[in-house]
Amino acid sequence: MILFALAYKCNDALSTPQFWAEDATVFFSDQFGHAWPQLFSPYAGYLHTLPRLVAWAASWLSPGKAPLIYNAAAIVLCALAIALTCRRLRNYLPPWIVALSFLAVPTSGEIFGTITNAQWFLQFTMAAYCLAPAQEKSSTRASWLRAVGILLISLTGVFSTLLLIVVAGIAAAGWLAKRLSMAPFGGTLSRFIASRDAYAVGPLVVGALVQVCVLVTHPPGEHEVVQPLLPAFKSTFTQIVPIHTFGSDFLTGTTWLLLYAGVLAALLWSRKVDGHARLVVLGFLALAAVECFAPMLRIADLTPMYSLGAADRYFYLMKVVAWWALWLALNNGTKRSRLDATLTTTALIMLVAVTNTQYLRRPSLVDLNWRGHSSVLDQPGTHTIPVNPGWSITVNVSAPTPP
Repeated sequence: MILFALAYKCNDALSTPQFWAEDATVFFSDQFGHAWPQLFSPYAGYLHTLPRLVAWAASWLSPGKAPLIYNAAAIVLCALAIALTCRRLRNYLPPWIVALSFLAVPTSGEIFGTITNAQWFLQFTMAAYCLAPAQEKSSTRASWLRAVGILLISLTGVFSTLLLIVVAGIAAAGWLAKRLSMAPFGGTLSRFIASRDAYAVGPLVVGALVQVCVLVTHPPGEHEVVQPLLPAFKSTFTQIVPIHTFGSDFLTGTTWLLLYAGVLAALLWSRKVDGHARLVVLGFLALAAVECFAPMLRIADLTPMYSLGAADRYFYLMKVVAWWALWLALNNGTKRSRLDATLTTTALIMLVAVTNTQYLRRPSLVDLNWRGHSSVLDQPGTHTIPVNPGWSITVNVSAPTPP
């Protein structure tokens, strides 16, 4: 069901496959003409292992089929990420609420159906396995498959470094709580380190350290902080985040802050709700807050951010996890309250969805006839091909070496 829902949200990705942005200008362009995957070629200061592997696999076939392979791989990866997240968190959150929050929240649509943006879904799986405690003992094969999967995700984009900071912060708080003989979150905080899944956290640490090394040796340009800290914080969380989460900013700034404080208070001190669930969601919220706030500090003009269609990918984690936090805040631990929380949260998600129907599917991309343009890539010379969204790539094809 998740796979079909994602395909529906970007149906032209399969019916009229086109390249989107870095799918062409980075991954296709860098892989073209190379027999081996370009796994160690950083982009924007980080490695992007999974998109590089998709580009390598697509290079086995004709260039005309590349957009379809890229888009199909992106849809499958994102569907798998959602399914694994639902499964991993099922003991703490209703799978229905988790899945619905992924699929029914309004978005600009740019994250659907492209391998460039698959990382925004994959981060959920990585965080779910690292923030939730280890499950019952699994087979050696399953454990190593989990480790490989987490490592591949951690080597795809920036998120492993951010998640490691969050995990380290919770671990430090847990160590302090244990030393002070305190038992917040029903004692789960003090047991945080001991209850970790080594096959998830270990690969996270390795991947994050590799990404930090790549960032230090290949720093991206124009990442200076240009916004004042406190005004940017206020604008981000009292105006921009509500617009991207709910489609509009319908409360005052003070009211939004009081609402955040109420939800956080419920997650911190509600003794009737499972401590593991509260700690997991708080970890997700911390990661989401960093993802929302850090990019805003580097943008000189925040005016475009006051539209749901602008840079919405930075807010996807927050707009999904916000519903998880609301569900926990409405739950007091009883079976009846769990049902009421599920019904209320579902109704609110659907209310936001029906009032933002234009943001539930990705707008169709312009058909730039990639298949026709790519037919020249078997001819020597320099070829410039248009791709969405109004970009182009230049591909140099060398003449065959005479025998």
